[in-house]
Amino acid sequence: MHKTIVALSALLLIQSNTFASGSGKQNVVLDKKNAIYWQDTRFTEKSSEDWDDARAYCEALELDGMKQWRLPTFKELLTIVDYTRVEPAIHPVFAYVNQGTYWTSIDFSATLSRAWTIDFRTGKTYYSYKTTNHSVRCVKDLKSTTVKDSK
Repeated sequence: MHKTIVALSALLLIQSNTFASGSGKQNVVLDKKNAIYWQDTRFTEKSSEDWDDARAYCEALELDGMKQWRLPTFKELLTIVDYTRVEPAIHPVFAYVNQGTYWTSIDFSATLSRAWTIDFRTGKTYYSYKTTNHSVRCVKDLKSTTVKDSK
């Protein structure tokens, strides 16, 4: 039991050190581990877009003087889920959270009319028709980027 508590505490400490709120910018969270910025604005809390509009929104976004935003991959969005929390099940560094489902950029391979989503009430993953409206949280690669995995 003691080993489990120590391991969970270490995991939470490591996870909390990978994010930097603001990081010199007002509307973003820096994810040091994955070398990306996360959008953290009122729009991320109130957005409701279908998949095509969500992608277009991210591609057109200019935030704190930065362009070239995109929808996160499944694995990227999963990195901000905090399974020790519910409603919202998201890392507490984020100020603006819709306790609902967010889009990823990854198609559901069984049918291309759907894409993967993550519900931040519980952290569960789903796939949804691309015509359904869900929340949007964009990401931007840091200048020294690495190749991102997809689901």
